Amino acid sequence: MNANDEQALDQAMERFAGLIKRIDARQSRIEARVALLYQLLFGAVIVLVASLSFLTIILSRQIPDATAAVTGLNEHFAQVADHMDAMERSVRVIDQGVSELPEVIRHVDQMHGGVAFMSQDVTEIAGAIGTIDASMGTMTTSLADMRQSFQVMEQTVQRMGQDVNHLSQPMRMFNWMNPFR
Repeated sequence: MNANDEQALDQAMERFAGLIKRIDARQSRIEARVALLYQLLFGAVIVLVASLSFLTIILSRQIPDATAAVTGLNEHFAQVADHMDAMERSVRVIDQGVSELPEVIRHVDQMHGGVAFMSQDVTEIAGAIGTIDASMGTMTTSLADMRQSFQVMEQTVQRMGQDVNHLSQPMRMFNWMNPFR
């Protein structure tokens, strides 16, 4: 081998060694970036798990209050519906009393002769009370429907509370970190 060939071989070896060094430096930078991405991803997962844990703890604390509020609302609507039933019965009694008024007025007209104009007014009142009675029946039906809707909502909220309590059970080991205690 001559000197030129040896020199060319040495230069090729130096270039190859430089190329290997650049590839090695590039690989080190890529590994550092991947390690940084793994660290950021791990930190984000920790923040996400902590946020979900706090949310689950807060929800598990609030669901019983919401259930109690819906139960109270349902009880109030049941009382309103019961009162509407009593009012409807009262309106029926009044309606019956008013329906007898035209007969009484006719007798009074026969006795006194000057009260005939009252008969028309009392008949209109009887009609108006009949309309009120029908409206009360409609309102009672609507309130009964609302009571049933609130019962379904109460059951749904109770099931949600049970689900949240069940789902939050693994996170309860973090209760010692709860800032709301």
